[in-house]
Amino acid sequence: MSFREKGAWISVVSMVGIYGIYFWSVIHAGPHSGGFHFGSLFETVVALVVVQIVLTVAVAIVSPSDAKTPRDERDKLIELRAIRVAYAGLATSVALACFFGAFDPPIVFNTNALLFILVTTEILRAASQIVQYRRGA
Repeated sequence: MSFREKGAWISVVSMVGIYGIYFWSVIHAGPHSGGFHFGSLFETVVALVVVQIVLTVAVAIVSPSDAKTPRDERDKLIELRAIRVAYAGLATSVALACFFGAFDPPIVFNTNALLFILVTTEILRAASQIVQYRRGA
């Protein structure tokens, strides 16, 4: 497994875990909780950054030669394909969010829905990279 594939796994697992906890707390707070969850969102972002940095450094320490290899054409192609898949998901999701925004939901719902879309498309991008690395694309 290459260093870049390990990085994609780190992204998927950490984002699903950390943002999963955040969105679970938002759902349980309910739409009329009155708070914007800024404190917990800030804590979520800090936790995600710390976890991803620590895990990436740990992987780089375990296999330093693999971490130092430059990106080749295959890595660039895999990244571009993954971005294309994620962009399609992002464009579709934003269009749906605009449609549902016409029903005038609470601002907390709109904000968290857009954040959910952003997180989901980033997970989709990393998962697409993993699939392509596994296929040997």
